[in-house]
Amino acid sequence: MAFDPQGNVVVVDVLNNAVLTFSPGGGHVSTEHAVDPGNGGLVILSDGTKYVCSVQRGTVSRIRPGQPAEIVTSGIPSAASMAYDSKRHRLIIPMNDWNAVTFVELD
Repeated sequence: MAFDPQGNVVVVDVLNNAVLTFSPGGGHVSTEHAVDPGNGGLVILSDGTKYVCSVQRGTVSRIRPGQPAEIVTSGIPSAASMAYDSKRHRLIIPMNDWNAVTFVELD
């Protein structure tokens, strides 16, 4: 779960590839889709770009406003969550089964 720049609540669904946005009052605003299902991590940048990681597939999808999702990286085992390092413009992703983290540099 994360908040977008408009203050909406955005959630990912581990059972499919849905990325659901709800207004602060709880009304459904939109549904987008990551490339892969099994999502467990979400980061939203100030321009509205969403990064979604799939714990099942080990991928990270990028969803730019108004565009379809694209894979930005893959091969991250059990990527269950994420954080964004705004100073270095990169994602920090825990690899739970390995007791390690990986860094994904963003362009």
